Amino acid sequence: MSLPPLSHHEILALVAPLSRRGCRVDLAASDRLARRLVFRAAEHAATESLPAIHDQLELDCSAEGRFRLARVLTMAGARARLEAAGADAGELHDRLMAVAPQRAFSAGEGWTVARDYAVDGDGEDGLVLQRGVARIAGVLTLTLALPAVRRMSAELTLAATGGHELELPEDLLAVLGWNWAPLARKPGGWESRLRVPGSIAQRCRRAEAELDRAAAHLAQTLAEPPARYHERLAAARWVAAFRRAIPSLTAVALVATVALMPHGGDDRREPGLWFVLYHLPTLVLALSFCVQEMPRFEIPPLPRRSAAADWRRAPRPARA
Repeated sequence: MSLPPLSHHEILALVAPLSRRGCRVDLAASDRLARRLVFRAAEHAATESLPAIHDQLELDCSAEGRFRLARVLTMAGARARLEAAGADAGELHDRLMAVAPQRAFSAGEGWTVARDYAVDGDGEDGLVLQRGVARIAGVLTLTLALPAVRRMSAELTLAATGGHELELPEDLLAVLGWNWAPLARKPGGWESRLRVPGSIAQRCRRAEAELDRAAAHLAQTLAEPPARYHERLAAARWVAAFRRAIPSLTAVALVATVALMPHGGDDRREPGLWFVLYHLPTLVLALSFCVQEMPRFEIPPLPRRSAAADWRRAPRPARA
């Protein structure tokens, strides 16, 4: 059963713990019907590494006896969100304000990252990463969603922005290591996955670091011509292609071993060779467990040097 809209007297009672902490409600921006209160924003000065940050609190009172307090941080168009839930709005405020606003952002040459956290979890410093968005060179966004369930890979989404169309190689993220899956083209962009093993705190810390690394990698890649990408990462591209071929290589190794078994099974003159042939399928199968994506029996495209001058295509003309 939904609660009635907030009355003036109810608002005064709800915001009292926050008012004592210096917060002032912005009635014009609040939504009484949805039982959501917005407070006046604060500004944090720029630092050597980050620009100024706009800081605003939102209190959700839609559940009886329980609050959800969010701290919305905005930096140069990038938006982060810190959120905590509980029965004491004052305690939630103290928990959120203990986090430095700069903690939710990262930035480098040509990229910025904004992260959303739950501030009532078991992560490092009480922060559990939920989502991160990297904005790269004004033409691409990389979104990471980290499931709360352990051993589940983080979901990645790439999307072009600003009306641009990009032609990206499937191994664009896979060259970063074995924990990164190849890109899969989807309507509106690309999808991939990132394996982040470990405890909750370890998963959050690794996902943060890997998202920053991917953002820097994408910014550098988009700033260079496609040919330079192949020259700089040729070895990593071949490793990524081999990884994609592991399921198919497993099947080939099994068939080859069975075919050779009648001819080499009783040949004891070369026991070392037979030992390798006998265990080759097991070795390749073990390697397949290092691949996070579901097995796909395919022949991956071989890495090639692109002759294109740029990653970008001209925006599509608007329809009349």
